[in-house]
Amino acid sequence: MGTGVSPSHSIVTQIAAAEGIAPTDLEPPLHDVIDPDALDQLVDSSGYRSNGPTMVIEFAYQGRTVRVDGTGAVEVTAANQLTETDSNTDSTEESHGD
Repeated sequence: MGTGVSPSHSIVTQIAAAEGIAPTDLEPPLHDVIDPDALDQLVDSSGYRSNGPTMVIEFAYQGRTVRVDGTGAVEVTAANQLTETDSNTDSTEESHGD
């Protein structure tokens, strides 16, 4: 976690900013969806390898998709917004279905 900010704190800060509310006003609170302490500890213990992060955790929260990698980097996207990886997977599946 190179920024010194825990992933759980980054998640609530990013989502609250997108919603235009205080992090304490998020409903449901993050701890009702995922254990923030366990998430932070998992990231702390996962490490980083030269070929990239050793893990990625993805879950839905507040109508968004949250991804946290082994470095503690947090990516929050709208649930209906596909990431590059998702769109590549979808197009591959479509081409095999023909």
